[in-house]
Amino acid sequence: MKRLLKFILFFSLISCTFSFTNKRITQNNQANLYLNLSKIRNKDGCLYIFLYNYPNQYPKAPYKHYKVTKESMKNGHLTAVIKDVDFYNAYAITVIDDENSNKDLDRFLGLPTEGFGFSNNVKPFVSMPEFNALLFSFLQEGSLQIELQYFL
Repeated sequence: MKRLLKFILFFSLISCTFSFTNKRITQNNQANLYLNLSKIRNKDGCLYIFLYNYPNQYPKAPYKHYKVTKESMKNGHLTAVIKDVDFYNAYAITVIDDENSNKDLDRFLGLPTEGFGFSNNVKPFVSMPEFNALLFSFLQEGSLQIELQYFL
């Protein structure tokens, strides 16, 4: 009987240890992603940041999206913090400067009248860049530089 109690106690301790270990590992599989945004034209409206991790999400159905105010912007620069991003080998980001706060990228004759930016600072010519051109790895806490662009 003593052996059985010792076995149950030992097994319980081992199980608890593994459950705590798994929680720690899960929490450590995330970190903050700092986006250093530059060339923001003004403090009007807000910024929308869209995070994608699969090609079928891009550009209409992002994995996650964030609204960022421009209150802390200085000289066209702002740092946005995306908290608790899962470590992943292939993310893409798009940014829209929604200057008139209508939750859309406005256009005139097909050209955007508000600012936009992409991970890897991809500069589109006529249409949206390919998903693969925007991909970057996020395997530890760090920062990404994105320069906004304005056509009109």
